[in-house]
Amino acid sequence: MEIISEIINIKNNGAPDTGYIESELKALGINPLRWSIVKISKDFFTINTAYDRITVE
Repeated sequence: MEIISEIINIKNNGAPDTGYIESELKALGINPLRWSIVKISKDFFTINTAYDRITVE
């Protein structure tokens, strides 16, 4: 198990709600432990997220 923290850009749909953000993260294969919007531009929401990456050793 490894906790990853990343900055990710997702498309700005004009309505930054929880459902939209989480569905976009899941579409990227990310099941977030936490996330927050850290920047908004006209094209993107910049998201800081942490998630668990399971590694096989």
